[in-house]
Amino acid sequence: MPVALVAGFAGALNTAGSAGAQDPINYVALGDSLAAGPLIPDQEALYPCFRSDQNYPHLLAKTLNASTFRDVTCSSATTDNILSTPQNGVPIQIDAVTADTGLVTITIGANDAKLTSVAIGCLNPLPAPSGTSCKARNSASGTDSGTAAIDAVGPKIAAVIAAVHDRAPHARIVLTSYGNYIQPGGCYPIAPYWPEDADYLQGLMDHLGAMTATIASESGADYVDFIGPGAGHDGCNPPSNWTVAIVPAGSGVVPLHPTRLGEVNFARLIAEALG
Repeated sequence: MPVALVAGFAGALNTAGSAGAQDPINYVALGDSLAAGPLIPDQEALYPCFRSDQNYPHLLAKTLNASTFRDVTCSSATTDNILSTPQNGVPIQIDAVTADTGLVTITIGANDAKLTSVAIGCLNPLPAPSGTSCKARNSASGTDSGTAAIDAVGPKIAAVIAAVHDRAPHARIVLTSYGNYIQPGGCYPIAPYWPEDADYLQGLMDHLGAMTATIASESGADYVDFIGPGAGHDGCNPPSNWTVAIVPAGSGVVPLHPTRLGEVNFARLIAEALG
């Protein structure tokens, strides 16, 4: 992505925030790598969190003129790492939320459902019929294992919202979806997924997003969708891509993760939703 174009997006976001911000707010960001921004320069935290100072929480905090800001997002985090289990020595994330917290953003659930492992299992270096469709394999029993894994995460996401409500009763809570990673039908061989498997993988992300939206509505939280607005900005469509699908080793971008431009736009979408 050209640096000038990224800077233009970021500058517009910051200008809008400066003009529209009213009351400073105490903001805490919880979540995993979509929020943390692994390998996006500059990294303010390395192993195990790989957290960027240009991720959507940092950009949003600047836009909102947050009076205090704590970003405890951490790559590979699960709901357990938010609520109960330190992550390789990193304290549980919920401890960052206090009674005076006014805004909490949360991106979580994909690692609980092991969706990265599902995506790796769907790789097919050779076109059909040389290989096996992961969609067919995962649904061979009559029940799709990927969908079932996502459904099992629902109560855990609801528990995270409940814990935030308990610690910060007056906070506005914003849950987000994950990204739009691959266009309909995929883009084989740029991303080595068969067309049906590309649609299957993005369909799992769509399902997780829809479930998260329902949980947010039922739990007194807001939901911000990154998938719909990300159409045409997926990993098949550089240089305007907000996410990447599969990229060459050494490229400085993590496969199936956001780009800096993606983080800029995720911050913009949340800011717009907050009004």
